[in-house]
Amino acid sequence: MVISMRNEKMYQLRRERGLTQKKVAIAVGITQSAYAMIERGQRYPRKDTMKKLADFFGLTVDELFFSNNNHE
Repeated sequence: MVISMRNEKMYQLRRERGLTQKKVAIAVGITQSAYAMIERGQRYPRKDTMKKLADFFGLTVDELFFSNNNHE
């Protein structure tokens, strides 16, 4: 499995919940620019950051980052 180039699932979940990139970033302890790069697929997050993001969105790391259908 390969991490999605652009994490559409993360983008969609964030937008559905009316959250800004900055709010998500603060909640998981990273900068807004780091979060934006992860969401756009320009940066590969560390394992601990993946776990924090998955927990924040109520998913597993596999569901959020490694799903074969990241456009659900």
